[in-house]
Amino acid sequence: MKNAYSILATLVLAGLLGCKPAATTDTTPASDAQGVAATGQGTVFNLDAPRSQVKWSASKPTGTHNGIVPIASGTLTLDNGQLTGGQVEINMAGIEVHDLEGDYRQSLEGHLRGTTPGKEEDFFNTNKYPTATFTVTQIAPLANDPAGTHLLTGDLRIKDITKPVTFKARVDTSAGTAVKISTDPFVIDRAAWDVRFKSKKFFADLGDDFINDEVTIQLELGALQQS
Repeated sequence: MKNAYSILATLVLAGLLGCKPAATTDTTPASDAQGVAATGQGTVFNLDAPRSQVKWSASKPTGTHNGIVPIASGTLTLDNGQLTGGQVEINMAGIEVHDLEGDYRQSLEGHLRGTTPGKEEDFFNTNKYPTATFTVTQIAPLANDPAGTHLLTGDLRIKDITKPVTFKARVDTSAGTAVKISTDPFVIDRAAWDVRFKSKKFFADLGDDFINDEVTIQLELGALQQS
């Protein structure tokens, strides 16, 4: 527990990239359908923050931690019931740790947010970069794939660094006036956004005192039709 504050957790929005298994390492749709550029045209749905979040899980040789990053705001657009675009703002300053309590939780959250004096640049420095964004750039339908109805590609911006990321998502528009998007867990590479703390990609001779660059992400979004 004493090393708990040293373990990374990251979004996004947030979750950015080199995603696996349904990520930038494999962006081929599971169907023969071709992806189309997101237009953002159609009916606007506002993200419902209480129903939206990014779940994260990160590890090092001695353990793992998990939590969430809240969604601040965003929109999805639909045209004739089909997703045509979306943008999500992720509240990095609100990152939470859910497997610890008390001082241990506060220590790790402060370290991740960069609000602990002297550790501002270790992870996300949320005083300087309080939010991250994900903007959908391409949408491809998937056929008979239990991991998702669509393959989504977008630009993930963290700490003023923008990288492309691709993942499978289940897009549910059956309610008519609401949209739900969910994913299975997938992996992003935190080093792509210059999150360096105890990363073997930036520091040599760490031995077993390193934090894995691969962070597992799971996305949940709920949106309501704009009135």
